[in-house]
Amino acid sequence: MEDLAQQELSDNLIEQFGRQILVPGIDEQGQLNLSKRKVCIIGLGALGTVASQYLVRSGIGEIHLIDPDQIEESNLHRQINYTLEDVGAFKTEVSKNKLQRINDITKIISHQTTYENYLKDNVNQNFDLIFDCTDNHENKILSSQISKKNKIAYVSISINSTEGIYFSQNYKKDTTACFACLFPQTDVNHRCLNSAMIGPVAGFVTSLACTKIIFALANSSNDLKSEINLIDLLTSDINKLQLADINCPH
Repeated sequence: MEDLAQQELSDNLIEQFGRQILVPGIDEQGQLNLSKRKVCIIGLGALGTVASQYLVRSGIGEIHLIDPDQIEESNLHRQINYTLEDVGAFKTEVSKNKLQRINDITKIISHQTTYENYLKDNVNQNFDLIFDCTDNHENKILSSQISKKNKIAYVSISINSTEGIYFSQNYKKDTTACFACLFPQTDVNHRCLNSAMIGPVAGFVTSLACTKIIFALANSSNDLKSEINLIDLLTSDINKLQLADINCPH
């Protein structure tokens, strides 16, 4: 793996990421910054598989993948890392094997374990960002609380039918409302088994999140903005809400 932290971008890397480097707000320094970032993706379903593809392809230095589940045939219409040949295998194993073929820049570490066990045992990994792509409300509460406690930038996304929610909180800097403040209903069942969804909605919502994440991590100060986006793909509406600055009890 190239040690980009100690050198300028090589000609090969400029060739690989040249189009991304040309984007205002990234440039060569931003690409170097991305190569030094460490991200945790929780959940490798419809959202997490799209996230893993785009974040690996952006040149982020290290990505941890967490999921306890095996691939089912019902996953295939929306979870882009998997094919029929993968049914029955673990999502983390298949995803890692496919993603590590994309480039030799990103170190990919997979963890085939429950989200709760991983989060409680690995809070000292020095992540720059935790990206919750799970379909379970209690998991999101936990990942948000751990991110806040350890002052880690945090993003959570969810989808249902043709709608999605993007939530970000820069726990490194902000004291605004956390995920549990805004979405406290722990009795709500958000399991995708009971939710209607189509693949393109997962792709759109995750692409929006990855764009914000890439720009934030390319910035030297990791300037992820704390906000909520309410997304409706059928009406093409995106409503952006700023988080209130409150005395968060969590």
